Amino acid sequence: MRRFFCFLATLMVVLGVKAQDTLTVMQYNLLQYGNYSSGYADCYETNNNTQRKDECIRTLMDYVKPDILTVCEFGKTQQLQDDFLRHNLNVNGVDYWKTDNIINYASSSIINHIFYDSRKLVLKSHVALRTRPRDTDIYELYLKTTSLQSGDTTKLVCIVAHPKAGTYYETDRLTLMQTVMGYINQHYANDNILIMGDFNMYRASETGYQCLTRTYSNSDALFVDPLSNVGGVGEWNGNSQFAPFHTQSTRRYSNECFSSGGMDDRFDMILMSDEIYMGFNNLRYVGGSYHAVGNDGKHFNQSIDQNGNNSVPADVLEALFDASDHLPVTMKMRVYGNWGVEEIDQDRLKVYPNPTTGVLHFDFPHPSIYRISNVMGQILMTGQVSQTIDVSALPAGIYFIQVDGMSKKFVKN
Repeated sequence: MRRFFCFLATLMVVLGVKAQDTLTVMQYNLLQYGNYSSGYADCYETNNNTQRKDECIRTLMDYVKPDILTVCEFGKTQQLQDDFLRHNLNVNGVDYWKTDNIINYASSSIINHIFYDSRKLVLKSHVALRTRPRDTDIYELYLKTTSLQSGDTTKLVCIVAHPKAGTYYETDRLTLMQTVMGYINQHYANDNILIMGDFNMYRASETGYQCLTRTYSNSDALFVDPLSNVGGVGEWNGNSQFAPFHTQSTRRYSNECFSSGGMDDRFDMILMSDEIYMGFNNLRYVGGSYHAVGNDGKHFNQSIDQNGNNSVPADVLEALFDASDHLPVTMKMRVYGNWGVEEIDQDRLKVYPNPTTGVLHFDFPHPSIYRISNVMGQILMTGQVSQTIDVSALPAGIYFIQVDGMSKKFVKN
């Protein structure tokens, strides 16, 4: 792995992620994008036109400006992937969106997929779990930072799942989630993880959702629902109480391909590991940033554009209505850490001993102001730089000291 990071570091001309930056993630079910082979719900070029979808997706991308886009119901061919990049992401002079090769063990006509901003992120690996009816895809990403060369950078694991739909398939969805949790427990129990997709779950009491958030045997592997503290978790199917959180369906009436019935289900989700929720590993969820784009909470059992909707601009609302029968969900994470500082400048700031039990000694060329923060970016101490700083009152842990735009990580024992 060290060779991998060193190789990448030699290719990095401009560092993509700096401390206090944010990463925006968007998950979107694209409704049979480019797939007309299966006859699914009578979706054809005439009523689910890919060119029209592309226009809508470009509008949504310009509005949300995500750094990571994960999708469900994406056609299985390599040509579609290439066309999607060329028509929707790497447009108008942009050339930094990347993806990975398709894996499709299940031989499904639709797959999950990921696209990411390569200025900020690099893809280390892609594993597909052999789940049914579709593979579950696991993408291991790393943030591009000044620490990439030494391998001391931040990992972000994105898991994209799309279990079987229908009220009679709760056991199948549970089996898929148990497979995912077993893999997480073995490989990523203490990492930054997002699990996202169209989960097709009708309520929080469903066993698959409970497996993700409450009942799995290793509590370190459990996920946090961003809506758990704002009333978004419960029996959300067909329940007007959860109208602000529903993601499906955008239409009251069907055109044969699109689902009908209006907004009445919360199928689409992004859940996070507690490492992200609490900010343990240099990424922290931005409170209140999670939402379903275009849901104003006033369209229960209605089309999203019925009787007005001012939650997004008019062209975005039209794009959401025309592109699919799901709303995308988005969230933000704030980046913390010893990043975005040129290595030559780092050498000017010397802090020792490191680790320390109570006193830090400084070797710095001129008087300045210092700040000491924890891994969550919370500033704990400030003052005038002198030859020594007493940090004995800090609990044991990892901290960062910043002086004149330079930063050093130190350990307090």
